[in-house]
Amino acid sequence: MSEIITSNNLDYVVKKNREVRDELLAQTLKFRTNISIIRNSPSALYSLVILQRFGLLQIPIEDRYLSGAIFVKNQKFVPFINTALPRANQYFTAWHEIYHIVFDNVSFNHFINVENAVEERKAECFAANMILDGLDKYFVDLPEMDFVNKIFYCMSAFQVPYKAILIYLYEYAIDSKNELLANNIKEIFDLKFDDLPKRFRNLGLDDNLVTPSYVLNVACLQNKLNEEKNRNPDINYHLENEEYLNGIISEFNLISKKDNNEYRWNN
Repeated sequence: MSEIITSNNLDYVVKKNREVRDELLAQTLKFRTNISIIRNSPSALYSLVILQRFGLLQIPIEDRYLSGAIFVKNQKFVPFINTALPRANQYFTAWHEIYHIVFDNVSFNHFINVENAVEERKAECFAANMILDGLDKYFVDLPEMDFVNKIFYCMSAFQVPYKAILIYLYEYAIDSKNELLANNIKEIFDLKFDDLPKRFRNLGLDDNLVTPSYVLNVACLQNKLNEEKNRNPDINYHLENEEYLNGIISEFNLISKKDNNEYRWNN
């Protein structure tokens, strides 16, 4: 899990980003040019498509600090994305987890140490590099308007969360010695928006980006159960495993009805 970034530690985060910038730019270029991995220009949404190749689990969990994770079992990586968070957060988190799967040789040793923190920062930088290229030019070319609304337009165009836009633009401001932009970013960095979908609609932007998807997708687990049943049909524990999985799905359906959330079940 990445650290919580505020205006108070923003300069420290940017400093750490600079320390890994060259390494991450090289990794981003390597990933972009690997035709076997990615055939088109990377978009935010394409990150979920990539993770599906690794058996992506999509589960809605009402914890705003848990955006995603990588489960490791028998040297197999299984990514998880929390679909109770806005879609923008899901897309960015997915690129974050892709870094861990493809490039991270540290974080899966089950020990918490300073290297894990560095890898988390690298994963955040990788995600930003993959989908925010050209953001500075897009921002500069926007017409004059309320500064926060400019950030919303950037979020819509690049399909990323609010703070991801601000961190990228803050780095641009520091590199270009634009003190006005840097100060403006710090002034709005810690703002909270309880009405973000409404704000997007008022600007004529698609509010789906800033609302949860509530997708429930455990297809890879179901497929694994089916494979084991076909391989060893006489073993009784397959039925127990299937009942356990169906129980989990039923619990989420009950939560869905209780909270009036529309959970979407993907097979």
